[in-house]
Amino acid sequence: MAGLEVGWTRLVETCRRHGFPVRMDPPAPDAPHPGTQWLGAPLDPMLASLYGRTGRATLGDFVLYRPGAGADGALDVNAWMRGQGQAPFASCVLFGQVANLEYYYGVAPGLADAHGVQPVLYVDVQEELLVVPVASSVEALFRQLAGFMDLLPEQPDFVPGRCSTVMFPFAAAELIAQDRPLVDMMRAGRFDRLVTRDEESQRWMQQVLAASPGR
Repeated sequence: MAGLEVGWTRLVETCRRHGFPVRMDPPAPDAPHPGTQWLGAPLDPMLASLYGRTGRATLGDFVLYRPGAGADGALDVNAWMRGQGQAPFASCVLFGQVANLEYYYGVAPGLADAHGVQPVLYVDVQEELLVVPVASSVEALFRQLAGFMDLLPEQPDFVPGRCSTVMFPFAAAELIAQDRPLVDMMRAGRFDRLVTRDEESQRWMQQVLAASPGR
């Protein structure tokens, strides 16, 4: 899928330019195929394309799960999180996280567009549950992460070669507001049943909407 190629390639190039970690395993032999049911839902076509070219991967501090079972495998991670009985894990498919932290990224199959492309949720369970939408697609997430990583060297506490996206997405409202399909979904209330009602999440949602071009 051409769109995925652009976002993934940009993220890889951004990490290499800043000296951030780049590790990509070969595609898994049991990688799910496009058009299949996966974890109880239609497989997002961009994830299918990605798993066709790589297995587990680390770009900066973003970790892409292996598509199979076992440690760092999407099947086992999703089974464990769903087993906790906490929303929104039954409504999304986790495919990655921030390394060593409980900050997760997952697609929402129930909000797929006409082409099957699914928007991405950010789920923080490090302390208390926070859920917000961050991208209209997996490709859009990779573009946003690349753009955020480009800003890291400007921070006063930046250490060369060390990537930290722990402030994403809450410090990136203006960047995420450039994702017009995502903003349109937010304005239409498509995420209302998934987003947490805490003050931080709701304030951030309003910041994204206010920063969107043509609001």
